[in-house]
Amino acid sequence: MCAAYIGSIASLGLGIQTLNALAGLGFVFTSRTPKALVAGFIVRQLMRFLLTRRDAAVLVQNEDDRAAIAALGVPSEHVFMIAGSGVDADQLTPMPEPPEPITVGFVGRLLDDKGVRTLVAAHDVLEWRGRPIRLLLAGEPDPANPASIAPEEITAWKQRTGVEVLGHVADIRTVWARSHIAVLPSRREGLPKSLLEAAACGRAIVATDVPGCRVIARDGVNALLVPPDDPNALADAIDHLARDPSLRGNFAIAGRRLVEEEFSSARIGGEIVALYDYLLAKQRVLRP
Repeated sequence: MCAAYIGSIASLGLGIQTLNALAGLGFVFTSRTPKALVAGFIVRQLMRFLLTRRDAAVLVQNEDDRAAIAALGVPSEHVFMIAGSGVDADQLTPMPEPPEPITVGFVGRLLDDKGVRTLVAAHDVLEWRGRPIRLLLAGEPDPANPASIAPEEITAWKQRTGVEVLGHVADIRTVWARSHIAVLPSRREGLPKSLLEAAACGRAIVATDVPGCRVIARDGVNALLVPPDDPNALADAIDHLARDPSLRGNFAIAGRRLVEEEFSSARIGGEIVALYDYLLAKQRVLRP
């Protein structure tokens, strides 16, 4: 969100239309630590000042973020929703499941807010139950983020049986080619591209029932949804899909269909172009 703030501040006094594209509401909206609560108050005041101006428009990725922006007093006609940036459905195509053991893939920054600690704990639960499920963690920590997982904790994960920490992966298809199930136990998202990519590749999903995730992960359609920060519920959902290849197959087909019908880069690109055309036309009316 910092780029949106900087651009809006730079536009003050210029009388130009601004589009503030919010990819998510970030750490200060998910953490309940005293520091985050204070930062959240300051950020909300700044957002209220910048986003309620006549020349300001706001682009969000899900209905929950739209409601959060409306709560700041931004007029509804200034708030637009486009579901992410889309994915290339021609490049990311369905692929067959790999051989067992059942493998779960996580793609994202290694942050506590992404639920990666909860996922590792769920893997421990499955190990205790005698379920030999492999876990792939693709992504890197973000030292600038207070929720980033410490390097020594990541090093300890690498020593665990059945856990593979991949770091940065250049071609995400290699992760989904090795995985049977995509998992994202995040506390909040804008619209998670990792789940879009997994659905495009024909992978069943387990995700948390939180803003952003439930836009693409639809419970009983292409995904199983669980509460955030609940390792046992997450382990149950993973185990359910691990034991049911037919259900995984049905979810894979439904997820791919969702990507093609609602989230392809061609469709999303068209919506973005249309939004800019609308805002430019509005600017010409307001300031001929």
